[in-house]
Amino acid sequence: TFDVGINLSPRRQNILLMGVDVATNSTNPFKGNRSDTMLLISIAPYGKNVNVISIPRDSKVYVAGKNKIDKINHAFAFGGAKLAVKTVEETFGVKINNYFAISNTGVIKMIDTLGGLPIYIEKNMRYDDNAGNLHINLKAGEHILSGKQTEGYLRFRHDSYGDIGRIRRQQWFFNALLARLKDPSVIVKLPELLKILPQYTQTDLSAYDLAKYLGIAKNIDISTIQVATIPGSPSSKGVISYWIIDPEKTQDLINKMIYRTKSDFDIKDLSIGILYNPNSSPEAVELKEELQKHGIEKIKMQSSAQVSKNYIAIHNLNTAGETIND
Repeated sequence: TFDVGINLSPRRQNILLMGVDVATNSTNPFKGNRSDTMLLISIAPYGKNVNVISIPRDSKVYVAGKNKIDKINHAFAFGGAKLAVKTVEETFGVKINNYFAISNTGVIKMIDTLGGLPIYIEKNMRYDDNAGNLHINLKAGEHILSGKQTEGYLRFRHDSYGDIGRIRRQQWFFNALLARLKDPSVIVKLPELLKILPQYTQTDLSAYDLAKYLGIAKNIDISTIQVATIPGSPSSKGVISYWIIDPEKTQDLINKMIYRTKSDFDIKDLSIGILYNPNSSPEAVELKEELQKHGIEKIKMQSSAQVSKNYIAIHNLNTAGETIND
């Protein structure tokens, strides 16, 4: 039987989740390959809440021990998970308790084992890369993605948003995966998942720890999950493109989401976007009016027939953090 009642630590746990690009070395995905995805997952004592911070793979940093500037995703290629962990710790001033790296193949196997991933796709996605054996053909709307389709969804970045759009989809994937793990029909498949994961993952978590985190997923209130991206801006100066981290805003974000410090807050700092289906126009207008009553001034409305749900994006202009709910 699978015990879903295992308690979490009484202390906050920070886990570095990495998706590994196997383009360089497919025989050993955890040697010489870059981390294509990097999520810092911070779990409150006893699993009361979860915060997720995305670290853009092109972030310009000093790789630990290398004394040279490079993209943060190269740390994994240079020294595997341990060097990636050390680089994140030194760059952002956080303690990483554990790491979990999974290859592209591991993601495919995981989703197929769980019976697919229900998720809303915000736009049509089409891309073919014969050399990289990557073929993406996804339609906008609600879908249950196979493992291979999920890989395409996570890797797609050939639109005007580039890597930032891909980061948002990684965040939505994380929420969709947690929702999937709440399904009773999926819970019974978790022992099978724990059996196959070691082939496609690298982690310092024990089998007991993995079972612990998977087991409490059904108790996490997804609506309370806060997601954000390391603040910064893209730079195309020179031959190499980087994500230039804003140190002050990043520190403020880390303080709030990891260390839970409180700071002065002005509601006027919020900028809200409401994306809605034309059929839901009355509800969207009502929401806007209610927000205005509470003193929120910066509200942008956008109607699109391609969306089947209503979305609200809340931006804190002080931290460049973002929370998206549907």
